[in-house]
Amino acid sequence: MADIAFDRFAAVFQARLDELHYSLRMAEEKWPDTDRAMLSRAVNGKTLSAGNYLLLCNYAGLDPYTWFEPRPHRRVTLKSIREQLVTAPVTRETGAGR
Repeated sequence: MADIAFDRFAAVFQARLDELHYSLRMAEEKWPDTDRAMLSRAVNGKTLSAGNYLLLCNYAGLDPYTWFEPRPHRRVTLKSIREQLVTAPVTRETGAGR
């Protein structure tokens, strides 16, 4: 599974707004299909939908793959499961035969 580092995106997105001299209100007016709630979530590092994230990256001229964090996927096979099984060698004391 992969994630977007929204906390890191927030800092860069806010810096980009500052560079453009855009307040959230001005960005909302200049960029169609945005609203102040979406922009606020972006600058505060909150989770955005994939579509809104891509939309904001597009408007701000940012590469969305910069904050893409793929997680290494560990392949599960029968062999890997078998290698994890551990049976401790212990003697059984049942009292039978005494």
